[in-house]
Amino acid sequence: MKLFVTIGLALSLCACSQAIGNEEKSSQPVVGEPSEDVAMSVEPTGDIGDGVDRPMLQMMSYQEFSGAIEAGTGCSFVANENDDPIFVATAEDSASSKGQAAIKINDQVVVLTHEGTGIAQVEKGGLFASEAVEVTIVHPEIEPTSNAEATYYWDATLTINQDEVGSNSYDGKYECGA
Repeated sequence: MKLFVTIGLALSLCACSQAIGNEEKSSQPVVGEPSEDVAMSVEPTGDIGDGVDRPMLQMMSYQEFSGAIEAGTGCSFVANENDDPIFVATAEDSASSKGQAAIKINDQVVVLTHEGTGIAQVEKGGLFASEAVEVTIVHPEIEPTSNAEATYYWDATLTINQDEVGSNSYDGKYECGA
């Protein structure tokens, strides 16, 4: 008896609700739903953004960045969900030599110079700049995590500022070592 009452109640509730699918679409937009007429850009995380143009870094192969900056001890930034770096920096183990970095933007490799000197300063992150682009690497000042005998990394954020284009940020790993 209880089962019949429950089924009867469910059927009566279904009979009272509006049918969906056979009605004409309302011309009024539904609050909270995106309009079909507005195209939104895709952000580095794959989320739909706010339609603002931002500088987008591209992954680089070894051949691309090795021709732009000197070989040596260095660091790279790999954005979450990527396999290849979007930023690579090197420096001599010298207090008089500024570090260099490479990024790829608009299919061109751009060379940046670090604000500090030596590999110890490059490992700390900080500001790397060219005439029209600035990249800042920020990671917590804690002991890095080791993922191999000669390499270590921090969870970090890379922020790029490009003249007249704007800025963009990426979360990922800043890995340094051999």
